[in-house]
Amino acid sequence: MHCSDHQLLALNRAGFIPGPGESEEQFLERAQARLGDAVPSEWVSLHLQELFDFRPDSLPVFYSNVSLTPWQGAAVWIEGRRVAKVQLRENLKTGSYLGLYNRDEIWAHEAVHAARCAFEESAYEEFFAYMTSQKKWRRVLGPIVRRPWEVWPMLVSALLGAWVPEFYWVTTLWMGAGFFRLIRQHRQLHRAALALGRGPKEARAILLRLTDEEIRHLARTKIGSKEPKNRSNFFYRTPSKPLKPQGDLRRRLLHLAYGFSVE
Repeated sequence: MHCSDHQLLALNRAGFIPGPGESEEQFLERAQARLGDAVPSEWVSLHLQELFDFRPDSLPVFYSNVSLTPWQGAAVWIEGRRVAKVQLRENLKTGSYLGLYNRDEIWAHEAVHAARCAFEESAYEEFFAYMTSQKKWRRVLGPIVRRPWEVWPMLVSALLGAWVPEFYWVTTLWMGAGFFRLIRQHRQLHRAALALGRGPKEARAILLRLTDEEIRHLARTKIGSKEPKNRSNFFYRTPSKPLKPQGDLRRRLLHLAYGFSVE
């Protein structure tokens, strides 16, 4: 099964992004299998196109509160690198949850996760998803929780602190570690975007399609230089004559759509 350049670019624009090491056959089967019956609003489509250069045509959405933690408005269920379903809270049928999240914003957030369903990369996943938020504070602070379970140690230690005050130190240390990681990763993404030497929209589109290690490596690149500080030839950034990648669908997409090559 062969994926032509035209087909690859069209699927990319629809939110189907090849994952690291994903073959053409696996990619095309995944694209054909993900058929949804829920169509995103025009705001969601235009917002995602402006942010990350893709517009999802549809998603397999259903409404249920089962398995969601109280602070979760939605979740994407991924099975075998494929989006099985997108779960939204029942409250979102009327448009908002807790008065903080509206349905379109959550839909855009989960659509980013869906687009990266073939990536097993967790470091920057929430950073990309929270970029869809309309609130600046949420774009900045939202990614502090990488996985849902990370909230529980803080809540448990804060609760136990009512009886044993020493547990408040655990809460403080846990939150401090979270903020340290948050600041460090925001800086890494910022440096990686600057190192690309592209406009904000194109930089976001490229970063969304990179692995965690590729982003970290790019963040270590000296701004204005084509070579990383450690002199590795990991990245080649020559827009006028980009190197043509061989045998990797994701790298082929980066070359075709954005003139960016990873070796």
